[in-house]
Amino acid sequence: MKKLFVSLMAIGLATFAQDMKDNPVAAVAANQYKQVSTNITKSIDKMPADKFGFKSSEGTMPFSEFIGHLTDANQNFCSAITGATKPASIRKETSKEVLAKAWAAAVAECTKAWSMSTDKSLGSMVKMGQREVPAAQLMLLNNSHSWEHYGNLVTLLRMNVIVPPSSEGR
Repeated sequence: MKKLFVSLMAIGLATFAQDMKDNPVAAVAANQYKQVSTNITKSIDKMPADKFGFKSSEGTMPFSEFIGHLTDANQNFCSAITGATKPASIRKETSKEVLAKAWAAAVAECTKAWSMSTDKSLGSMVKMGQREVPAAQLMLLNNSHSWEHYGNLVTLLRMNVIVPPSSEGR
């Protein structure tokens, strides 16, 4: 099993190295998306189902709504790149199981969008609502938006005495 893991890591690193040579901007940004989406996925896993309604104070979003909001945003931004039909909003869903599944689908859509992205294609215009914008605007905004709300998840995890994924092993 260890040999298989090492082999897969070597293949992944070689692929990333080639992407870095041919499309350095897209490769770095795709890697950043992979990092944040992994942290969000692990946050969903770590937060107990009975704490999905937890919020830091009155008037703020609970953990579940942050996940629903992130899911909707990821689907909106990335489906504009892939051409997929956006699913219905899941923002107000409260079930950990339903949200985890919807988040996984959003990550799959964004992973597909990043796999289609090159430095050149990030400069192409795509339709977002009633206007056209550079693909980079959508993809990089999705990354920064995801990192922003991962910060909110970190706070909610810490308030529940849960170590956030990005702080594990420290």
